Amino acid sequence: MQAKVLVGVTGPPGCGKTTTVEIAANILRRMGKSVGGILSKEVRSAGRRVGFDIIDVETRESVPLARESGEPGPRIGRYRVHVENLDGFASDIIEKTLDAGAIVIVDEVGPMELMSQRFRNVLRRVLKDASYAILALHFRSRDPLLLEARGAVTRLIILRRGEAKAAAKVIVDSIMGNG
Repeated sequence: MQAKVLVGVTGPPGCGKTTTVEIAANILRRMGKSVGGILSKEVRSAGRRVGFDIIDVETRESVPLARESGEPGPRIGRYRVHVENLDGFASDIIEKTLDAGAIVIVDEVGPMELMSQRFRNVLRRVLKDASYAILALHFRSRDPLLLEARGAVTRLIILRRGEAKAAAKVIVDSIMGNG
C-alpha cells in the first residue's frame, strides 16, 4: 500500500504560501502528474488589496472568495466572504480532484474558507482519503479543523518570505518520495 503524503505550508501573511503551492503544482504537472484543486489569490485595485478570488488550478476559472465592498455575506476583518462560492465552486473542484485520485491542492485553509460547512466536510475528506495533497494552512487560526489539518500533514513547511522556490522543491520531493 502506498503511503499517504499530505504536505502543509504555513507562514505569516504575504510570505508566499500561494506562490509556493502554485510553483509546486506547475512542476508536478510538468512531470506528468495529475493535479487539481484551488488557489486563493489577492485581488488588487489601484495598488491595494480589495479581496480574494478562488481559482481552479486546472482551468484557471475564478470566482470571488471575499470582497471589501458592502456585498452580503459574513465578515472577516474588512472583507465579506462569498460562502456560496466555497459551498459550490471550491468544494466541487476539490471533490472532483479527490475522486479522480489526483494530487489535491487546497490553498488556503483559513478562517474565510472554514466559514463554509461543505468546505469543512470536503477538507475532512481530503485529510482522510487523499493519497497526495498540498495544503496552505493559515498561520494563526486556532479553529479545531485547522489544528486537525496541521496534525494530519506528513510534512509541515513553515515558510518565510523569499523561500517559495526552495519550499516548492521540498514539496515536490515529498510528493515524489524523495524527501
